Amino acid sequence: MPAARRPTSRARLYQLGALVVTVAAVTGVLVAILTAGSTSQLAPGKPVPGAPQTLALFAGIPQHGIALGDPRAPVTLVEFGDLQCPTCAQFATDALPPIVARYVRSGRLMLEFRALDFIGADSRRAASMAAALAEQDRLWEFVELAYRNQGLENSGYVTDTYLSALAAAIPGVDLQRALGARGSEAARAQLEEARALARQAHVSSTPTFEVSRGGQPPRRFSPPGLDGASFSHALEGILAGA
Repeated sequence: MPAARRPTSRARLYQLGALVVTVAAVTGVLVAILTAGSTSQLAPGKPVPGAPQTLALFAGIPQHGIALGDPRAPVTLVEFGDLQCPTCAQFATDALPPIVARYVRSGRLMLEFRALDFIGADSRRAASMAAALAEQDRLWEFVELAYRNQGLENSGYVTDTYLSALAAAIPGVDLQRALGARGSEAARAQLEEARALARQAHVSSTPTFEVSRGGQPPRRFSPPGLDGASFSHALEGILAGA
């Protein structure tokens, strides 16, 4: 049997070209997957994914600053969250809706959201917008929409266009006022207070929760899971008799 012929230079070039084309094709598929439903598609005036569900979730529930629910509720649940945190997003989409429906609407529980910026610059930009919207009592809708429309961490996805799209999807928001208030003294004070409370509570990851009842000091609340059933079951023990 004759010895196998070594590939010519031209054949090797063809093989290399085929490899490059294959890599480019695979890369294109990955990019398409990662950018499906991309936050880059968000813009004021366009539909925002999750907006109808978010608006229905909070409809008719009083808000004041960072608080959601009746201020006379016997128990307060505080969430320390980062708007880039995927685990926080899991809580927001899986556990929060039944908590709001069962406990907040009934007046048994009030929620507070403390925005942190553990992950990076996109976290800070989103937290500043949340603080600005707290001045208009629209923080909770914005936070939920941000979690439902997360981009890749620290990819620069939290642009003014992104923030404007989310805020514009919330009825009653004064968008220009919110954009201008991101660096206001009130917004900075709100975020600094969140950082100070997180340090005081030794918060090292998000989401972290605290509960307080009847004017007592807050204490750490660590549910066994962030799904609706596990979280609600753990809350029932605290809310018993409330």
